[in-house]
Amino acid sequence: MTLSTLVRKKSSMKWSLYWAAITAFCIIFAFIYEIFSHGVYSNAMIFMFAYPLLLGAVPCLILAKMGLEMPNRFYQDGVLTMTLASLLSGILEIYGTSSDYTGWFFYAGIALTAIGTVLMFLKPKQSGSNHR
Repeated sequence: MTLSTLVRKKSSMKWSLYWAAITAFCIIFAFIYEIFSHGVYSNAMIFMFAYPLLLGAVPCLILAKMGLEMPNRFYQDGVLTMTLASLLSGILEIYGTSSDYTGWFFYAGIALTAIGTVLMFLKPKQSGSNHR
């Protein structure tokens, strides 16, 4: 295993832990928010944790095990945007209102994630030498 593979694996593992922490925060936040919501529940709030878990922590963990680089910034920002769109939608549903902007916010997250995924596959392979 080369040094660059070890660095990529460590970086992906670190980001996997960050996404796991964000997932735990989402679970705790949703639980506490629902306690004070006077019996009103929102699926968007309850399942908000799924975005950072399934699109953040799990892919980074898989990439770390394979020795590949972590997802790029577009991908990670897309996952975060979808998580925040779910949070905002949940807050508005519990409050008893809605907004068309939450849908656009979610679509922006999907677009960022898609752009990040495409860019990961279009990225040229790095050779073993360090040419400048």
